[in-house]
Amino acid sequence: MNFDLKQLRSYLEVLDQNSFTKASRNLKIGQATISHHISQLEKTIGARLIIRTSKEFSVTREGEVFRGFCEQVFQNIESLRQEIGRGDTGGLTRISASTIPATYILPRIIASVREKNPDYYYRMDTSDSREVIEMVKDRTAEIGITGRIIRNRTLEFMEIGSDSVVLIGGRDSPGSVSISDIPKLPLVSREPGSGTREACEQELNRHGIRPSDLDIVFECSSTETVRESVEAGQGYAFISDMAIGKSRHGKGLKVVDVDGFEIKRKFYLVHLKSRYLSGPARAIIEALTQQP
Repeated sequence: MNFDLKQLRSYLEVLDQNSFTKASRNLKIGQATISHHISQLEKTIGARLIIRTSKEFSVTREGEVFRGFCEQVFQNIESLRQEIGRGDTGGLTRISASTIPATYILPRIIASVREKNPDYYYRMDTSDSREVIEMVKDRTAEIGITGRIIRNRTLEFMEIGSDSVVLIGGRDSPGSVSISDIPKLPLVSREPGSGTREACEQELNRHGIRPSDLDIVFECSSTETVRESVEAGQGYAFISDMAIGKSRHGKGLKVVDVDGFEIKRKFYLVHLKSRYLSGPARAIIEALTQQP
């Protein structure tokens, strides 16, 4: 049997998305090309892999068996790539992380790992939680640290920590507000896809406050920008407690208590189930799971 890796990738993406259209969008190739890939695979194997009609999308028994084969192929390729790339220096491991873990958790974790393994090298990309997961899915990053989880059979999530999200205001802000005051406050917010924003919206929704009820005056993709904007007097913001730890007693910020309102969120490590994890990646995972 002669398989093309592009065909195998198309097949796995179609199954992951349960959609030819979404698979086409994610892989950035035409839907007709993906359909051709699947058709060629079925001809080569001599069996129906996917049943697709206007009302149904399902995978046949043969299709499930072939899925396992495809996942094993890519796992073997990844294992080979990692072993060849490791060399005498341990190789380069790429990590994607959302803002808070990238700024306040991973630097000390990486430092502790490299103290024991100076031949390990890392590159970290900082993005919002949604993009972190996408980078892991498309193999741009070997592991990711994110503030949210999604349902995807190809991904494995592991809880590695938590923090609190608090409301902050300028130095002249009141010491406390009620939940009913939140829609009246000018808010500085992270962008859609941010784990902090998602956690806030979920908790506010529990109290009957929808995102459309909020007065968002400024939106940005950086926690530091959010904090600086509040200090500059643009309004209030929900922000990780980790991000204000060093400046809590500064002149420009004040933590504002919200009566009966508390936001706790978790951080997760994510990687592809089928992906071989390198020594440097496994060392980061071990350090994260052992932290207090």
